[in-house]
Amino acid sequence: MNSKHLPVMTILLLGTLSNSCTQQPQHNTDTVSSAPGLLSATNKSAKTDLPAEVVLSKYEGDDAFSHSNRTGTTYKHQHYILSYSEEDEQSEWVGYELTSAECRGKLSRDGFLFEEDYAIKTGSASHYEYRNSGYDKGHLAPAGDMRFDEDALQESFLMSNISPQRNEFNAGIWNKLERQIRQWARRFGRIYVVTGPVLKQEGPKTKLRHTSKYKKRETTKITIPKAFYKVVFDFPKPGREKMIAFCIPSDTPEEADIYDYVVSVDSLEKITGLDFFNNLPTKIQSKYECRSDVALWKSDR
Repeated sequence: MNSKHLPVMTILLLGTLSNSCTQQPQHNTDTVSSAPGLLSATNKSAKTDLPAEVVLSKYEGDDAFSHSNRTGTTYKHQHYILSYSEEDEQSEWVGYELTSAECRGKLSRDGFLFEEDYAIKTGSASHYEYRNSGYDKGHLAPAGDMRFDEDALQESFLMSNISPQRNEFNAGIWNKLERQIRQWARRFGRIYVVTGPVLKQEGPKTKLRHTSKYKKRETTKITIPKAFYKVVFDFPKPGREKMIAFCIPSDTPEEADIYDYVVSVDSLEKITGLDFFNNLPTKIQSKYECRSDVALWKSDR
């Protein structure tokens, strides 16, 4: 996408993350079935060349779309799928479908506790590793999207769905984007969301430090991301499909405008080293991933 059409903050973001942009996506095809259900398909790393005349409205469910793994392994929970990166002790992506009905959920998150994800074969991070770290336990799939069902809400508190976020970011622009996505789900009826941290692809990584139960400062395996992303796909209505992506640095101030951080999915794939929606035909991917048209998302279309 021509840089003259990008917002100034997006250009600065891509410059800041330029080291990550120089690599093409690298793919790990490991897939693991996890309770309570099995993955409906393997996580393919190559773009498929099925006929482009695909009826996107037939895609349904949290595992309707697949994405590549760079270092992670794919797991399926009841209400979302994820790729868990052991070397970063967090997911490199979490994907799920969000409907207007689900957004009307009224359950309170009070009383729900963060838990280790025992489905992760290598073991997930523990909530104790965030003690006195200076970082929030930031949700990737938001608890606010899961208030329609107790099991869904509890799943959102699994540590595989958590990344370290500064409180100003977590309670600020990240929360603002989460609320906007719920508004889109209510407006458009059914959307698909994939979200995660931007994890460094080369060189040393900054790791989270915490205070242990022995009151000693210790370094964990949890990588501190420099930015976070979300991709939203409005796909069920033929002729009205659209896709938008956001990539937001973790030090972004609360008052920032989410639309200053809109990027194309193609550029996000270069930043993250991931291949999103890789079970769609190449022509379909190319059509929607090359640009993010903000005007379509600000209208009722």
